[in-house]
Amino acid sequence: PDTLVHSPPTVRGGRGSHIEETTCRATRQPSSVLFLTNSQNKQTRYTMSANPSFGSDELEISRGSEKFNCSFQNSVDFPQKEHVNTSANPSSSEISSSSEDDSEISSSCEGDSEISSSSSSSEGDLEIPEGTILGDHHVVEAFLGEGGFGVVTKCRNTKNNQTVAIKVNKGNPKIQQQAKLEIFILEQLRRLDPDRCNIVEWNGYFLDGERICLNFELLDQSLWDYIGDRNNQGLPIRELSPILHQLANALFHLGSVGIVHADLKSGNIMVVNRHESPVKVKVIDFGLAHPASALIPGHRLGTVGYCAPEVMLGIPCDEAIDMWALGLVAVELATGVPLYPGEDNYDVLRFITETQDYQSKETRYIKLKCLDDLEKLMKVRQGPENGQQLLVRLIKQMLALDANQRITPSEVLKHPFFNTGLSGRAPCTDMNSTGGENLVLWGSNL
Repeated sequence: PDTLVHSPPTVRGGRGSHIEETTCRATRQPSSVLFLTNSQNKQTRYTMSANPSFGSDELEISRGSEKFNCSFQNSVDFPQKEHVNTSANPSSSEISSSSEDDSEISSSCEGDSEISSSSSSSEGDLEIPEGTILGDHHVVEAFLGEGGFGVVTKCRNTKNNQTVAIKVNKGNPKIQQQAKLEIFILEQLRRLDPDRCNIVEWNGYFLDGERICLNFELLDQSLWDYIGDRNNQGLPIRELSPILHQLANALFHLGSVGIVHADLKSGNIMVVNRHESPVKVKVIDFGLAHPASALIPGHRLGTVGYCAPEVMLGIPCDEAIDMWALGLVAVELATGVPLYPGEDNYDVLRFITETQDYQSKETRYIKLKCLDDLEKLMKVRQGPENGQQLLVRLIKQMLALDANQRITPSEVLKHPFFNTGLSGRAPCTDMNSTGGENLVLWGSNL
């Protein structure tokens, strides 16, 4: 069925008066979210943790010192489908913060999440063949990708002969509104130096008829593709370390201007030039970004497989959701494959509890009893290297279930994993400056 409701759930634990007011319900939909609410629909911050003494369909939820257990009764096993590379698309598998009914914005449809290398694009009211002139002087030379928002094209500016990436949004009013919100975020990011802060450079916007076109610097390839080019075996520590440091640097600077990316993943991270060493990366696609103060509990953010537990649970969240996503990107860098390739949030929650000592019959690319097993896996794939144990320790801090216990970007940048002896390159980070004053450099002679 399209919707499976695991009800009535059983809730048991101490403090009966509180438990009587609490209802835990899970709905399985194409883009489902597990909500934890009370009978008065009040927002309360809960922490999810696994309890090995319970069955694989049970979670332990705590609020402060109070704990109770939520068991999904009458649940069924859903076979894990083959994982499809939708992360390569900047907007693929996104969970839009708009209404679930808006099928034009939501890119949960497989057709919206595909990337094609064909010479033209056709998506609803949007068709842009090669040779098309966007605006007054941007000639389309190649089609880079598409999503629920529209398409991304490689264009040449006939005025200065520069090659850029143009994100062409559909003319749909709701998508236009989403594009305006993205422009608002990008305007805030103008306070940052894109090269020093590891974020994509935005060159403004223009109109092509009714369509809003965003002008970005053209970068080489996504981190997803970069990892794939290594046969999905993961990167050695000496190559992984500077990439992870740059991404933590990007989150630090986003936080300095109060912005939460809300959709960090390997498909939204670009390699500037794959032939450079060390590789430089930049964060792209701020289509779901929010001011940290404007995050609303229950709004659907991010991509399935990268969403933090608090997002899936529909409870209050903050910039720590980006750190959770960075932890999952770190696992991809180390192993070459996603840690939680679920079809929806229900699957992902099961995978999360599995790595917290739950056992599950689900099959995945990598199956870990706990996050500590990452070190063993890295040794198998890359051989023993200095820093592997420290990396696992860092990843565990990034993937803390309690957002309040999650490591912060500034703490990541100071983590022992990035000591000079591990990678041969020492980071130079001025975290006392603001905006474009902050500098992170990686060089072989530093």
